[in-house]
Amino acid sequence: MQQHTLYAYVDGSDLDDDVVDIERELVEFVASQGWVLSRPVVVNQKSVAVGSRPGDLPDWGLGINLALLDPGRERREWFADIERVVARLAHLRLQFGRDFVIGIADNVTGSADDILYIESESPDLGRLREVIEA
Repeated sequence: MQQHTLYAYVDGSDLDDDVVDIERELVEFVASQGWVLSRPVVVNQKSVAVGSRPGDLPDWGLGINLALLDPGRERREWFADIERVVARLAHLRLQFGRDFVIGIADNVTGSADDILYIESESPDLGRLREVIEA
């Protein structure tokens, strides 16, 4: 098992109107050929628990997970998969008007850190690469 996973999810929990269409787009995307690391996995998990405040919606994880190779084991082209994910999410942002969040989860400790929000059609790939390589 890899120690780290890159997650890329829709930012928000009010997904009822778009979940079917976004999930379909993600399934088609991950089914495409040419992945360097491994094929991402589509995630669609809606929590049964509501938020901590009245009126909060349950958390809803809709997006993809991409297993990252452990540091020192990366292939030279590894970042191409991440660029591909970011480009696709930027396209989906335009298509559905939804922002996305990208982060890294530590599969051993269970901790996760958001790194980049896709809030425009030109996300900062340089910053994303710096954080991931660190």
